[in-house]
Amino acid sequence: MVDGTFGESTKLALQEFQAQRAIDVDGICGPQAWGQLVEASHRLGSRLLYLQEPALRGDDVAELQRLLTTLGFPMGHIDGIHGNQTASSMVDFQLNAGLVPDGVCGSVTIDFLHRVAKRFSESSDITRLQEQHKFSISSHRLNGYKILLAETGGLDAIVASLRRNLTDAGAEVLTAHHPDWGSQARQANNFGADFCVGIEIRDESSSICHFRGNHFESPTGKQLGERIASDLQGLFPGVTSTGMRLPLLRETKMPALLCRLSDVNVLVRSHQRMAEIITDAIRGLVQKGLD
Repeated sequence: MVDGTFGESTKLALQEFQAQRAIDVDGICGPQAWGQLVEASHRLGSRLLYLQEPALRGDDVAELQRLLTTLGFPMGHIDGIHGNQTASSMVDFQLNAGLVPDGVCGSVTIDFLHRVAKRFSESSDITRLQEQHKFSISSHRLNGYKILLAETGGLDAIVASLRRNLTDAGAEVLTAHHPDWGSQARQANNFGADFCVGIEIRDESSSICHFRGNHFESPTGKQLGERIASDLQGLFPGVTSTGMRLPLLRETKMPALLCRLSDVNVLVRSHQRMAEIITDAIRGLVQKGLD
């Protein structure tokens, strides 16, 4: 019943929504939950989609990206953010379809997208292959790979330890220290990173998070996260690997992980071992490729 009161039933409904959207389930309608409520309200065709600043976000953008990816137009992961890559692919599609290449997704473009997309494979297959191809050449070292390490404050020593391990393995590493994960994601994109790894301390149970959105779950992030979570069990018992729609994971253009760890004392005491585990996992992926 809609009564204007935030009671137990409203809290439970909000928690269910948060779980469905792969964001933190806390029953609080803060900026993260409210943003997702707004994004979920948009359906493809309910508004014009075009490149603007700040970028449009929503389920309608994710559906547009899914359709463009299905038709073979390069997209990277489907993140529901209408950025430069989405706009460029939109124009390319319009040119190929004989439509006016204005980069605006309106009713005519949407109708054409739906008609043509029925003949092609699912976007999830294509996006997986795109990410798989990036790591198809095996190597025993990380030479030529660029990795950004991110933390929001107070974990400089832990990040420095991980940086040393990755650098010794041959990677080019950049560290970012900023309280806003969105800023960290932009820095990773500007750096042209191949991987991004963030570390934070939380009161809740430990987890290694990779990106999961409406129509895409990062296969690289999932594989790395599962291995790291498995190898970290001795340090953080019960640590899980999970897909989430968090800013660092969603807004980076490369596979990203966010290591959310519950015990700062264990982290400080065993940061060298954790650095070895993360480095070995990335090196193992590069050596063997994506499963």
